[in-house]
Amino acid sequence: MNALSKLGQLRSSPRVARSVAHANIALVKYWGKRPGALPDLNLPAVGSLSMTLGELRTETEVGPSDAGDQFVLDGETITGPARSRSIQHLDRVWRAFGAPESRPRPTLYIRSRNHVPTAAGLASSASGFAALTLAASAALTTCFDGLSAPREVYGPLSALARRGSGSAARSLWGGFVRLDRGTHDDGSDCRARPLFARDHWDLELLVVHTAKGKKPVGSTDGMNRSRETSPYYAPWVDHSEADLDAAEAALGRRDLAALGDIVEHSCFKMHACMLATRPPILYWNGTTLEVIRALWEARARGLEGYATSDAGPHVKVLCRAETATALSESLAAVPGVLGIDRVAPGPDATVEVEL
Repeated sequence: MNALSKLGQLRSSPRVARSVAHANIALVKYWGKRPGALPDLNLPAVGSLSMTLGELRTETEVGPSDAGDQFVLDGETITGPARSRSIQHLDRVWRAFGAPESRPRPTLYIRSRNHVPTAAGLASSASGFAALTLAASAALTTCFDGLSAPREVYGPLSALARRGSGSAARSLWGGFVRLDRGTHDDGSDCRARPLFARDHWDLELLVVHTAKGKKPVGSTDGMNRSRETSPYYAPWVDHSEADLDAAEAALGRRDLAALGDIVEHSCFKMHACMLATRPPILYWNGTTLEVIRALWEARARGLEGYATSDAGPHVKVLCRAETATALSESLAAVPGVLGIDRVAPGPDATVEVEL
């Protein structure tokens, strides 16, 4: 029997379900796909460790449609690759719960509202596919029926969310989350797990915006190019597990200096791997570098904060809540900074079904 089909049965007709999932930022980075794996499994070459973000989220509703599959994002009907990617994920959910090839999936609508800047290195796909996974699973199956705590089934569903977006697996839980690389060929053990709740530590993340618009190179294309051409890619993979273990230990004892050192080291190793790719991949701009420089200068003055950056130009700064205001004021003065958001650790994803 399919592993997910043990969680619930397919419904004879879909219901309306709504979910909210929050974006996350990897503190120990993920970059690269596992070689030889089926592309649809979307298996990472390395694990990752993240902080779920309180304000940045996606709200998604899935329900039956008499007019064919539809995808509406922020009030706009979506077509093209973005629609195809989301509709394909509906098919994944349907088949993952044991639907035979002879049984067609009911047509559905997806209505999402995104409170995360799209395609700018801020993990909008993570919250988007996490929310879609939960809403579609609740609409199509009985997996949440009778559960007082929906997170009971989040572990297996995180592996399904990962197939839509690698970082989506981490957005099912709040606080601090680890995604294990796993070893099974089918990806069943490549799933996320919660490490510490949102109230474990009074930290904040400063999101320093340094540009507008979409990033120049998509993450999937960039990962493939790095794996194929960067001489730094193999060392990046080889050292990742040690970084994950060290970061988890530092989180556990609330040691910001130790955690921050790992956070920056992981970030710069990933971007060095990108820069050594042929042709080079550079997501940063001049303001990105000046913000990092200003952060280091502030840290030398006693304002402790540590930089990280995903596949985009923005800088994220991990710091204690008590120093967030002073650090924000310091970094806002850097020419080219467009704005700064302060974000605390966020909650678990939620799901509800309309009866």
